[in-house]
Amino acid sequence: MVSLSHAISLSVALNACLLVALVSLSLRNGATQHLGTAQVKSVKPSTACGRRGFFGKAAMGVALPVIANIARPRDSYALKFPGDKPKDIGVRGDGSLKGCPSTSNCWSTFATDDKHVSAAFTYDKPKEEAIQDLTQVLNAYPKDGLKIDEKTLVDGGGWRMMKIEDGYIYLEYESKKFGFIDDVEFFVQDGKIQYRSASRLGDSDLGVNAYRLNFIANELKKKGFSTPGFPLTTVAQR
Repeated sequence: MVSLSHAISLSVALNACLLVALVSLSLRNGATQHLGTAQVKSVKPSTACGRRGFFGKAAMGVALPVIANIARPRDSYALKFPGDKPKDIGVRGDGSLKGCPSTSNCWSTFATDDKHVSAAFTYDKPKEEAIQDLTQVLNAYPKDGLKIDEKTLVDGGGWRMMKIEDGYIYLEYESKKFGFIDDVEFFVQDGKIQYRSASRLGDSDLGVNAYRLNFIANELKKKGFSTPGFPLTTVAQR
């Protein structure tokens, strides 16, 4: 006669095997939707449910937490590509910020070519008041992303203010789908605000950096700042 404890262990193992099979199928389908043609390694029931291997673990209550770990919502499997944080950003000894590379995903008041250079914001007020105005504008940027139209959402992954010190403000903005990070800097000087907005990865930004700076420039203009050269072009390849 089969003991009660043995029957319970057998039931747990069989149900766990079935759950692994269902999770494996779900992951395969979910990964196909999120990753396209990318190869996804899923759990194989034939391996996971071997009588000696998996049954012993299920009876000891070890395998079930592992399965619970696997069965996460599909959105948690979305790949993210933040890239490495630049090591050479910040205010330099001469008061300048970094320029831009040759890619079409950067704007800077210190760029050396027409493709990337943009004009500084100017103002006629006390510097501390200008810093306060800029901070208010940056904090007013939508945390859930800037909606351009029904198909275009900029910075849907949110933004973080990383540093604010002596008129220098550094932020990270994140895309919603793949977690791409853009590094954005502002440096408030007497009578003007220098800035740089650049993507860490890729060549084109689909106009994201321009959309973001256009929003900031428009809000600063409402506070009495001069924003020459705005709006910037949002054409992906400039």
